Amino acid sequence: MKHIITVLAFWLALPAVLTAQQRLKADGIAAVVGNEAVFVSDIQAAKIQLKEQGLLDSTWTDCKLLENILKEKVLVNEAQRDTVIAKTVTREAVRDQARQQLNYIKAQAGGLEEVLEMYGKNNEEELLEEITEFNYKRELANAMRNKITEKVDVTPDEIRRFYESIPPDQLPEFPTRLELQQIVIRPKPDPAEEERVKNRLAEIREAILKGEKSFRAQAILYSEDPSTRISGGLMTVDKNTPLVQEFKDVVFSLEEGEISEPFRTEFGWHIVMVEKIKGRKRDIRHILLIPKITRENKEEARKKLEEIREKIAKGELTFEEAARNFSDDEQTAKLGGLMVDPNTNETLIEVTRLEPQVYARLIGLGEGDMTSVVEETDPLGRPVYKLYRIRKKVPAHKADFVKDYARISQLALEAKKNRIVNEWIADRLKEIYVRIDDDYKNCDFELNWTSHE
Repeated sequence: MKHIITVLAFWLALPAVLTAQQRLKADGIAAVVGNEAVFVSDIQAAKIQLKEQGLLDSTWTDCKLLENILKEKVLVNEAQRDTVIAKTVTREAVRDQARQQLNYIKAQAGGLEEVLEMYGKNNEEELLEEITEFNYKRELANAMRNKITEKVDVTPDEIRRFYESIPPDQLPEFPTRLELQQIVIRPKPDPAEEERVKNRLAEIREAILKGEKSFRAQAILYSEDPSTRISGGLMTVDKNTPLVQEFKDVVFSLEEGEISEPFRTEFGWHIVMVEKIKGRKRDIRHILLIPKITRENKEEARKKLEEIREKIAKGELTFEEAARNFSDDEQTAKLGGLMVDPNTNETLIEVTRLEPQVYARLIGLGEGDMTSVVEETDPLGRPVYKLYRIRKKVPAHKADFVKDYARISQLALEAKKNRIVNEWIADRLKEIYVRIDDDYKNCDFELNWTSHE
């Protein structure tokens, strides 16, 4: 499931708009806002990004994309002048995030050279700076937008008027949504294999402590964490960084320069060194070793889940009871196996947000039906066995005011926020230099960008 199976998927989100920096020889300037230019290739890159996200349709014309970019630039310009936002959105914090993002991309692409070639950059620092700049401006724009709309709300009357303003043939089509439950069983390595990995980490730690090896070099050579291996295990973390609690507990128990004893999390065995403490943040390095899973381990896990499924089918256990008692996924086990979309915090998940291989297993199933036991892989490439059940199914349908009130109210709120932001930008345009290229002056923009040229 997109953004649900793994938080690591976040680090794959290197903006397609970065490719706009690979300027075409015939690239031209579409517009100028203040002292910043919008290139034709920026528009095309935004189109590529929408396509990759599955959001591109005929309504996204070049004119609409250009106006969205112009609005973002105005928001960024004003955010940079706002002292409160300047304190909360810092380039340093964004750069830490960009470095981890780049590390993961390098691991997925097969190395630095492949990534540099992909994005047309000369060196790692140049690409890191560009990712940082893009993310920094995105965070500034979001902060400014949130500040403008922080007190905006909608009344029931406004929600009804919003719904009634939509022509019947233009009402949004809501896709099928499912409440899904899962039971997850991870194959367990043999105790002897666990001990081997733990002892190997202890040997690596001892060599580092004696000064015979460096932590960075050992991480590059041996760590099995694809997101940090290339950077020598380097991470910048604070107490809000989305890491498993056992890992954070160890990190924040160490002093600067101290190396932990080997410890276990659901991902495997780790050692961690605190390289530098920077207020609430810490630069750390870590090495992850993953115990090997044998064919027998896999077969044992599959058999266990098959037996659980049989008991559920016979009525000896409810799915909820089985998930709470046996599932290895702690987050969903506590909810009786119920999966939650972290983007919406809702239990009803649109089928368009499911991974294709998961959706394929659910085709033809109705409420209360279970899949067979399926084998998948986790973010680290390890085998995992899952059983899915559809707890609730809401078929695709045209928006209905009563049935879809919560979703319609959210759409109404977003529409009102967009209107408020547009009004705010229109007011700022009185003081900002804007020039639109002749090729785009006939665009049917929402705002009058050329009123003071």
